[in-house]
Amino acid sequence: MSEKIVWSDRAERAYGQIIDYVADEFGTTRARRYAAEVHKAVGQLPENPKMGQVEPLLEGSRYEFRRLVIGHLTKIIYRITEERIEIADVWDTRMNPEELVARFEK
Repeated sequence: MSEKIVWSDRAERAYGQIIDYVADEFGTTRARRYAAEVHKAVGQLPENPKMGQVEPLLEGSRYEFRRLVIGHLTKIIYRITEERIEIADVWDTRMNPEELVARFEK
């Protein structure tokens, strides 16, 4: 298994939107803390790729997706391949769970 971590375009966009929201609502200090939490968690994946639980909302998907929960409101959705660990999405858990499922059916 490779130690390479790749962020999908969707994940990068969602992550940027959440960072912007946190900065606007709670300030840049909190946004930096949040970003540090995300990068710390994602940075641990190469050493322990299965540390995240299987995402139950996506169990019927083509791939096995796992999740890392950041705080109480964000899930980092990822999958493991032989070549890399792909960060597939960054999900705000306050959103409708059916929307997450729909995003991965496409």
